[in-house]
Amino acid sequence: MSALEPSFDATLDARLEDLERVASGLISRPDQTLRPKAAHEADAGRRALEMLRGLDTTTGRIAVQGTLGEGGMGIVRAGRQLALGRDVAVKTVKPEARTESATLKLLREAWVTGTLEHPNVVPVHDVSLDAEGHPQIILKKIAGDEWSVLLRDPARVRARFSVRDPFEWNVRVLMQVCNAIDYAHARGIVHRDLKPENVMVGEFGEVYVLDWGIAVALLDDRSGRIPLASEAIGIAGTPAYMAPEMLEGRADALSKQTDVYLLGAMLYELLAGHAPHTGDTWMEIFHRIACVEPALPEGTPAELARIVRCAMARTPSERFESAEALRIALSTFLEHRGSLELAERAEGRLLELQAERTQPGDDAEGWRLRLYHLFGECRFGFLEALRRWRDNERARRGLRAALMVMIEFELESNDPRAAALLLGELDDPPDDLVARVAAARVAHEAEEARRVALARDLDPDVGRRTRRFLTLLLGSMWSLSPLLTWLLDPRRVTQTHRHFLLLSVTMTLLAGALGVWARDSLSRTVINRNLAGAVGVALLSQVALTSAGAVLGTSFEATLLLAMFDHALVATMVAVGTVPRMWPAAVAFWAALAIACAEHAWTLPSIAAANVVMTVNGLLLWGRVDEDEFSLIRARQARRRNEFRAFLERQRFRRNSTPEPPAPR
Repeated sequence: MSALEPSFDATLDARLEDLERVASGLISRPDQTLRPKAAHEADAGRRALEMLRGLDTTTGRIAVQGTLGEGGMGIVRAGRQLALGRDVAVKTVKPEARTESATLKLLREAWVTGTLEHPNVVPVHDVSLDAEGHPQIILKKIAGDEWSVLLRDPARVRARFSVRDPFEWNVRVLMQVCNAIDYAHARGIVHRDLKPENVMVGEFGEVYVLDWGIAVALLDDRSGRIPLASEAIGIAGTPAYMAPEMLEGRADALSKQTDVYLLGAMLYELLAGHAPHTGDTWMEIFHRIACVEPALPEGTPAELARIVRCAMARTPSERFESAEALRIALSTFLEHRGSLELAERAEGRLLELQAERTQPGDDAEGWRLRLYHLFGECRFGFLEALRRWRDNERARRGLRAALMVMIEFELESNDPRAAALLLGELDDPPDDLVARVAAARVAHEAEEARRVALARDLDPDVGRRTRRFLTLLLGSMWSLSPLLTWLLDPRRVTQTHRHFLLLSVTMTLLAGALGVWARDSLSRTVINRNLAGAVGVALLSQVALTSAGAVLGTSFEATLLLAMFDHALVATMVAVGTVPRMWPAAVAFWAALAIACAEHAWTLPSIAAANVVMTVNGLLLWGRVDEDEFSLIRARQARRRNEFRAFLERQRFRRNSTPEPPAPR
């Protein structure tokens, strides 16, 4: 129950018989206007009428043509204002209804309208007397339709005014009505009969507020032309739209908030498709006016529902303070409505993103691109909605949901850097998610460091020059030593264990010295360490085999064959476990061993040939840089990060380059 209801109940009890009498004589439809009784006409109004009748009769200024329309007392004819050569509308009282009261009502409407020089009020060109001395009003001729007709025909609105959204168009019509009423209030005039039938929309969308016949003035200008609100104690207005205070009959009941209620009632009809107050009997309608808050249709936007309830509050002090405040609220709603529509469309993309997220498919890269395409669309929509209305919680929740989907995706894809970038867009990220992303970043960075170290450890390009230099130096020595020994002593007279041991120790010490000199480069990667170890094993095993052969008295030929077998085995292990492309050297050593076994005389030349093959193999192998698997992995990860950064830049550019929405009309 509002604060108004006890007062209305008391008034209703006091005037019950009078209301029943009034109801019994009312018009048949609650959407027609109740006009004040003639008994309440003021003497000042009669004096104004007498003053008008004292004017000289001027004929021939208006050429009256056919009838445009007529009501209960008045008739509107088409006319031609000869002096200016323009078409006008001429409104007079019907001959059969010409009474002083009817004439005064006609003139008062003209006086009110003439006072309100506003783009949304029909201009009054003149008030004069016709040839018979009866008052006539010369108005601007308007070609158009009643707003009530257009309200019920959205297709006609679309076709005639080329609009995409008839609802928004109708709200903007109401905003122009608010403009006119706010201007009237500034001039101290209350309309009292606002409804869609009293609003005309012209051919080009111009809006006019009509029928000021029961308007009253809040201030007395002492002209007597406009009735005072303090004297309007009868029931007047349209019951289907009436404000509760219009039933009270108190001299101080009417105010600017009365028109605000009527504006809210028109907004209600725009939403519900019918006037707010309906009933089977007049007393039921009166009860609804005073005591029942009209129910809004299901699905009415919450913001618009608040506007309607505020405008139609039963207590005048709880309504908008002015028609302008209501207009601003409607304008703000339209701005917010565009934001809400963007958020709604973005939510559709969000649903597609969530569905796509659960269907990875076989093409991982293609799936990732589809996800980011949908994410980009819904993210842009939510951001644009928030740009238009910063407090759009629907868009804020949608953007948060989209970001959460992609953060989870990136965490599962083991890309916490991308997840951290997305997390940075959340206004208030959950603590557990922040902790998960941070932990994932730490683990990922540790794994990246391990992979980088492993990739560097396996990088064949590291120490390439050192390997090439040592291969050339040691390979030349190993190739020349057996060859020169064979050339100087082809019959192997001087070739003994002692001679071979001395040569082996010398070459081992030289290789060791070179290893110490190049220790930084040789210890940096696994391939360098393995190659250095293989050379060391081959030389040390050669020294050991030679020493053992000398001690055990093994023939020198057998010792050489064992040393060749050892070298072939070491070369095979290098080709299998460290440098697969060293297989030509391994094959050469096994071939040399086979030749030496078959013909002892060719042992030293075959050793020299195998060492030459090994040297050439190494020089060719380490003379160029090769990509390894980890380099490809790093390149792919870098490309993915660059694509994501480019995607964010495109989204930021689209957001910054979006044109501002047009200002409300």
